[in-house]
Amino acid sequence: MEWAQLPIVNLGAFGVLLGVLWMVFNGHLVPSKLVPRSTLDDVRADRDARVAEANEDAEQWRALYVSECQAHELTRRAHAEETRAALLASTEGAQVAAVLLKEIREKQIEAGT
Repeated sequence: MEWAQLPIVNLGAFGVLLGVLWMVFNGHLVPSKLVPRSTLDDVRADRDARVAEANEDAEQWRALYVSECQAHELTRRAHAEETRAALLASTEGAQVAAVLLKEIREKQIEAGT
């Protein structure tokens, strides 16, 4: 059998064009930017759903960040207040000790004279 006897060869360029179009319409040969409208709509709907989900997730993370910042500020203030109270108690104890030492010295001086 010779190639010249095949029907596709006898059709020439028109036959090749018909063959390529048949392959495109059947999905065997799909150019990269040629997709049906329904597929494009499905892809866009999926993309929009993912973007909406990502935006919702970002809002939740933002709310968590704000609440964590507020909790950290509350903790920082409580720690500062606790430290201030401890310093005040320490200062008061030092003042009492200084007064007691002064009185003890005075009594030792009185007893020694």
